[in-house]
Amino acid sequence: MVAVILAAAIALSSSCLERPETRFVRTFEEGRRALREGQLTRARELSTQALDDLASQAESEWAWRFRLLGAEADIAGGDRSRAVPALDSTIPSGDRFASLRARQKYLQARLLLLRGSLQGTLDTLEAAMALAPADSELRRDAGVLAGQVRMRLGRWPEAESSLNALVAETSAAGDAYRQALALNNLGMGYLVRNRFDEALLRLEKITELSGIDRTTVYAAALNNAGICYARLGEFDRAVTAQRRAVSLHEKTGRRVEFEQALGELGSTYLLQEDFDRGLPYLQQALTISAGAGFDADAALWARNLAAAYVGLGKWDEAERYNREARRLNPSDRPAKLAFSTLHEGHIAAGRGRDTEASKLFGEALAASKSEPAVQWSAHDGLAKVAIKAGQSIEAARHFEAALNIIETTRSDLLKTDHKLSFLARLIDFYDDYVNALVDAGHVARALEVADSSRGRVLAERQDVAAPTSARAPDFLRIARESGAVLLFYWMGNPRSHLFIVSSKSIDRIDLPAATEIAALVSQYDDAIQRSPAGGLDAHGRAIGDRLFASLVKPARQFIPPNGAVIVVPDGALHALNFETLPVPGDSRRFWIEDVEVQVAPSLSLLRSAGRVDPGLRPLLLMGNPTPHEPDFPALSYAPVEMAAIAKHFPPGAVTTFQGAAASPGAFVAARPDQFRMIHFAAHAEANPGIPLDSAVILSGPDLRFKLYAREVAAAPLRAELVTVSACRSAGNRAYAGEGLVGLAWAFMRAGARRVVAGLWDVDDQSTAELMGRFYGSLSTGESPSRAFRQAKLWMMSRGGNFVKPYYWGAFEVFTVSTSR
Repeated sequence: MVAVILAAAIALSSSCLERPETRFVRTFEEGRRALREGQLTRARELSTQALDDLASQAESEWAWRFRLLGAEADIAGGDRSRAVPALDSTIPSGDRFASLRARQKYLQARLLLLRGSLQGTLDTLEAAMALAPADSELRRDAGVLAGQVRMRLGRWPEAESSLNALVAETSAAGDAYRQALALNNLGMGYLVRNRFDEALLRLEKITELSGIDRTTVYAAALNNAGICYARLGEFDRAVTAQRRAVSLHEKTGRRVEFEQALGELGSTYLLQEDFDRGLPYLQQALTISAGAGFDADAALWARNLAAAYVGLGKWDEAERYNREARRLNPSDRPAKLAFSTLHEGHIAAGRGRDTEASKLFGEALAASKSEPAVQWSAHDGLAKVAIKAGQSIEAARHFEAALNIIETTRSDLLKTDHKLSFLARLIDFYDDYVNALVDAGHVARALEVADSSRGRVLAERQDVAAPTSARAPDFLRIARESGAVLLFYWMGNPRSHLFIVSSKSIDRIDLPAATEIAALVSQYDDAIQRSPAGGLDAHGRAIGDRLFASLVKPARQFIPPNGAVIVVPDGALHALNFETLPVPGDSRRFWIEDVEVQVAPSLSLLRSAGRVDPGLRPLLLMGNPTPHEPDFPALSYAPVEMAAIAKHFPPGAVTTFQGAAASPGAFVAARPDQFRMIHFAAHAEANPGIPLDSAVILSGPDLRFKLYAREVAAAPLRAELVTVSACRSAGNRAYAGEGLVGLAWAFMRAGARRVVAGLWDVDDQSTAELMGRFYGSLSTGESPSRAFRQAKLWMMSRGGNFVKPYYWGAFEVFTVSTSR
């Protein structure tokens, strides 16, 4: 990732002007515009031309303005030595030159920043502002740069506070360019901390400002927004933003920004495995960077091209670009060059030269003691060669070695790999290992590895340590403690697996390929949500029957009548509520009528829960927030729902915030750790790629109306139950193998034992009635899972439309507790 943060151009301070000649005003404005648009050569030309015209007035104000304009163009272009003479020269004394002396000091600060002197930069900026305290443009430019430096020093609250104040000031003053600079720095501050959703709130505002769409900061914001979209898995939006950034950078003629934008765009396509579109951008980036002598960038793009062609199985092209990467950066340290050796191993394996591949993977291991990304990939390669040779024991040894590296060097791996590509490779690795163990007859160990992967990938999404891996005896104990049969699904291509854990045994059933199951889930989802029959017609039932036969029927012999089931879904199954599946037979019914179903993120996260603290307050009820059109309109039945819930509690037992009072700040101030139950009747926004960027949509001004999951996690909960009665709050999009995503997992990570959350939108009076019935049972002491099942069965018993899964099947009970 290349993060571009741009500093402000030289300002024309009104305090310095004493009726200058019209020609110099026009020339200076043109130069400043050229600088902002990245036309550095043009800015230098205009500066030189004006200084020639001012040869007889070398110490005049106008001469110094143009001298500093040229110096700023040199700094922006990375030509430090050329900028030094203007910055080391003495500007005449006197009030008339005060702003120019301050501007010179500001540019000296920028030069210090290029040299890596962060504190020196801040000290020099303070001195610059002291020279001309009335110069508002100088103060804003210094504020933009100071905010960037404070972020680099890790002084995040101070940096965010000053930059937010600067955004407000520049907005009020109509200074769109400097407003964009401040927003871009804020956005980058969130981006480098992997808070992509919050970064986008700032970066997208830049694209809404008028009059700056040809500037480099606008192009930088597009590129940075594209990086955020890509990390969130929103590849279409990433490509749109990055293509615009490429177009703008191409016009400036600044090769480094252009080749980096090209490389980022190409890499985004590769993350989608859209090689045909991504390869030309990477090839162009390689050509430009190599021609300009940017060897480090050129070697990076060549390695990416080699990896892409390995993925395509085009071994000759992969070999050519791999050699090019070595040639461009031959002096790189051995551990880095081991990446090329690793590619050579994959190329040899792809050509069927298994002996050569084993030798190269071994060489990569020997040369990469400090590169865990190479280490685990080489072990993975050796395992696959061993499988091909029928050496199951040797394959298991290498798989276990790779697994140990993954589990002990997570942070180092993420420094090397793009997070999404790392996770994709991690998921592929686990799939290979699980299949190898199944083929060798080691079912229990296969489940241990599969569940470890679920917890591992969840942890990567959350930026936290992975849970301790559980063993087969732990799974049997969990089944006994919960009184439930555990159904663990593993989706893969060309085959999937269902692991069935009862109190006595661990069994496994073959399932169809993930692609086949995903297609059926999508069709069933359409039948429930979009068909007038709500899935009850012949077409809907036929799809439901196929899903039941594939996913549930093989496990029915292990489940007692009216028993309990904990489902651990995978991939597309996160979008399926198993309760809604039709049970075949003479008496047609839904599976919820046979069993009590809960959903868990992974088996290793299920834990024994002690008694709920009796001193906790009963309920924190928040909802019916002020709408934020068009994305988050008013929820018509939220007030009815809140009233239906509150009536089941004694007067004064419910702490309620609604309307404008239902804000993120109010949630934090209410001390949510004091409550046994928390209920939101509001919109929610689930982020499947970065669960911590998921949010409940409450009241408040722009940029302040979302209660982020990261804020929830920062204040641990003790709640028995959190209910998010909102649209798509559980997160209806999942990556294969990653486990539960969205707000449900975020709240459970914060300490909630169970979460009720929804898979689709149901802004209807039926939801208010369902929730009222649910809380009525809870108020009598019933457990959340039983109470919710009873509420759903009650709704179905009313007949008519309420039998349709659309009205009761949107909500599921998610759990990390083994108690029923």
